Amino acid sequence: MPDTYTSVRSILTSAFRVPEDEIRPEVTLGQLDLDSLALTELVLIVHERLGVRIGNEHVSRDAALAQVVDHIETLRAENAQSTERAARS
Repeated sequence: MPDTYTSVRSILTSAFRVPEDEIRPEVTLGQLDLDSLALTELVLIVHERLGVRIGNEHVSRDAALAQVVDHIETLRAENAQSTERAARS
């Protein structure tokens, strides 16, 4: 599994032009100047690139980047377990 933090960092720099030096685990999405439209776009890009659907309740202007990444990692682990169980059936 690719490093989720690095993937999200790449999304933020490429899609939203957030300077790399501003991206830190403790910074909130609001501090990165992501408005509600950008947050919706972030959800879509994460789904496209990482294969998980994040609920909007987990992506808010008050959410720290580390919280978002942790949630994505949890979803990815759950997807991997589901795939593994399906393969064994």
